[in-house]
Parts: sequence; C-alpha cells; structure tokens
Amino acid sequence: MTENATAEPLFMIQLQPDPVRAGLWIAGEGLSKRGADDGYGWHALLKAAFGELAPQPFRIIDHPRKPPQLLGYTRANLSTLRDHAETFAEPAVAAALGLDSLAAKRMPDCFATDQRLGFEVRVRPTIRQHLADDRTRNRERDVFLAAAEKAGPRATRTGLDRATVYAEWLGGRLGAYGARLIEARPLALRRTRVSRRNGKRELVGDIEGPDAVFEGILKVTCPDAFRRLLGRGVGRHRAFGFGMLLLRPAPSE
Repeated sequence: MTENATAEPLFMIQLQPDPVRAGLWIAGEGLSKRGADDGYGWHALLKAAFGELAPQPFRIIDHPRKPPQLLGYTRANLSTLRDHAETFAEPAVAAALGLDSLAAKRMPDCFATDQRLGFEVRVRPTIRQHLADDRTRNRERDVFLAAAEKAGPRATRTGLDRATVYAEWLGGRLGAYGARLIEARPLALRRTRVSRRNGKRELVGDIEGPDAVFEGILKVTCPDAFRRLLGRGVGRHRAFGFGMLLLRPAPSE
C-alpha cells in the first residue's frame, strides 16, 4: 500500500459525550420529539461545536456497561477542531459533547485494490419514489416494502426476506463507491422515526423508516472511490447518525 500524497486528509474523531447534558441541550433547542431518533439533535450539537468542520457521517455507539461514545469522519485535524470549539462553542455545548475527551486519528491515505476489510455500518435502507407518476414529487420508501409491493402476491411464495433485501441494497451502495460486498450479517433490524426541520426551521414530521445495523466483509475495487465513500457515508440521513463505515480487520480467507 503506497501513500497518495494528493489525497485530502480524512480523520476519525472520538468523543465521550454526557448523554444527560446532551439530552437537556437538545430539548432546550426544541430538537427533541417524543419517540423519535435524536440524530438531528446530535447533528445540531456537533454543528454548534465545530461549525462547517463538524464530522459527517457520525455514529453514536451505546455500550451496556460504559458511557456512550461518538465517532465521526471529518477533513479537519485535531488542532483545528479544538481551536474552533475553544473559540466558538458555548460552555453547555462543550459539556454535552465532552470536548475535553476529543481525540482524533488520521485515516489511511490509500487502500489497496482487492484489499479485504471487515466493517460495521448503521444504515437507513430507503429509495426515492415518485408520487402518482408525478416526477416533481417523491417520497422515501423502505426498500423492503418497495420490493414486496413490486413482487405482489409472489412475495409470500418466494419468501422475500427483509435482511436479504437490505443487504442487496447495501451491496449496491458499496458497489457504486469502489467496494464489493462479500458478506453482510444483520446485527439489528428495526423501524425508527426521525424528525427534520422544514424551510421555516421548524422541527416537523415523524418520518418512520428502516434502521439497520450490518457487519460483514467488503473488498476494495477502486481505492480512490472507496476513500471518498468513507468521508461521504452510505445511504441517506448521513448527517444524522447513519452511514458511517467503521472498519476492522477481515478474517483470513
């Protein structure tokens, strides 16, 4: 593996936020809706701390026996992030995110063609569909529900499987950005509601949809595209806690 000297650096950050203080800040900003995922609130907290340098995608990792952690990818290095937060973040934001715990590492500048990597990712497997054949209007659909609708009565007979449909969707997203999916195993399959702000900056809508966590193995087919994928994230809602590819060693073949 050789270093790509022209590649824009990509960094992974780690924080140990205070969930109670974070929840109070999110609620105080009017960004909390009962029963909805807090991804928008965490997005707003990161923006309040780091502005345009805020990590995206990011992921909140909950642990049963220790405090949660926040991981994310950003183009800014540790010094730049600290300088921005020290200058502009309000004390309540700093306390909620645990900015004293901020750590970062530089990701590889180059991956090797055919390199096998283990991964874990939280995704929202959806597609955009036009409404009533009107191409000016569309909606977000669960890819499994869309597949079941397309299959019609055959869906039951053919044993259409939610995890399989989601894994196929994931393979397509990885394939478009320089990686081939070798295997994917679901760690969690559920449906969650998310809230978003409208053009008037009002928090509206409880958009229910799929929320899946997969682990598996991929193979890098185009190193430059794959590296862009890390910084971009997988699927939709990447700014709100979905789509961050966490890498790990792949088991030997």
